[in-house]
Amino acid sequence: MRILLITDLYPIMNGNEPITIKEFAKKWVDLGHQVDVIRPNFIFNTIIRNRKLYPCKNFFEDDINIYNVNYFSPFLFNVKNKLPKDFQIGNYNLVISHMPSGTLFAMKLLGKCAGIPFVAAVHASDITVLTKPVYKFYFAKKLLQAYKRADAIAARNCSLANNIKEISPYAVNKTFVAPSGIAPEIIESMEYFEQKAAVKNEPYQICTVAKLIKRKNIDIIIKALHKSKLDNYVFRIIGDGPELDNLKNLVTELNMHEKVIFEGNIPNNDVLIKLRLSDLFILVSTGETFGMAYLEAGARGNIVVATKNDGIDGFLKDNINGFTCEPVVDNLADLIDKIYNLPNDEIRRIILTLRKDLFLNDSVAVSKKYIEKITEIININ
Repeated sequence: MRILLITDLYPIMNGNEPITIKEFAKKWVDLGHQVDVIRPNFIFNTIIRNRKLYPCKNFFEDDINIYNVNYFSPFLFNVKNKLPKDFQIGNYNLVISHMPSGTLFAMKLLGKCAGIPFVAAVHASDITVLTKPVYKFYFAKKLLQAYKRADAIAARNCSLANNIKEISPYAVNKTFVAPSGIAPEIIESMEYFEQKAAVKNEPYQICTVAKLIKRKNIDIIIKALHKSKLDNYVFRIIGDGPELDNLKNLVTELNMHEKVIFEGNIPNNDVLIKLRLSDLFILVSTGETFGMAYLEAGARGNIVVATKNDGIDGFLKDNINGFTCEPVVDNLADLIDKIYNLPNDEIRRIILTLRKDLFLNDSVAVSKKYIEKITEIININ
């Protein structure tokens, strides 16, 4: 099958965008499909997100053609004009869009062209566009038209699937969940997981990995640890961002400087090493699409705590393969105490269940399921 993937969330030349969508594309190629990518790049968004601006040209990576298209105004032009002259939308068997700009671009590109199956993916940013008043009169309206036209809607997590079904009546019977998956080679051995369950680090090692922005709620984790009954622990914060100074001030105010370590931005391989040494991973952010950090932490034998009804919730099942919690200081403090006092057999049950689920939903499996689910829905409808 020849697939056209349209999204601005696609890294080129080791760019700083998340790699999840690129991993889908690479796995589809491995499964025998031909994949081309259009990367519609709204220059203003690139600047405010501090992302690299690439030239308007074609790239070729991982056996995938990538057409990077830069523009100043949101699609107030003929989108075909910036694509190669020999580009023909009719050459594709399937069009998949991710992110609001990708979906709006896909709609412009498809125009009145009928007969090509179209799948629109829903991220947290799509829900923001659909629900914030500032987007109401143009972008939200156009997105709703896209969901109506789409043959299938791929929600990136269970909460987003519920959200889009509530917002758009057209989504009810054609929405499926398309989660992220982790490379199986990252998952630690059974022997290592057994060791992790049997021996608790002293001091107790707690970790989070995130861009330090407000919605990641790192301050709530710090306050919850301060309120908890834990005494002998180290909390490592991996990442950087505009909230760094506020978080450092909070640590000073609570006299936690001996317990909280700011690691800054470090290479992903070093992140995995830090996670390997950690007992507990906590990230109670809001507005998450999925969150690879949760999967990487679980793959390294951590007990994982995520936000209830957000992001990875649905894959992470409370008290089965991890824990979910509202981003509320008192609730999180109680949960931290509960997890610390779990008997070894309970820790073993939880982290081994997560290990099994990670293998069942690794990057190869979820990429295959993604295409299979699209085919199933299109054939039914």
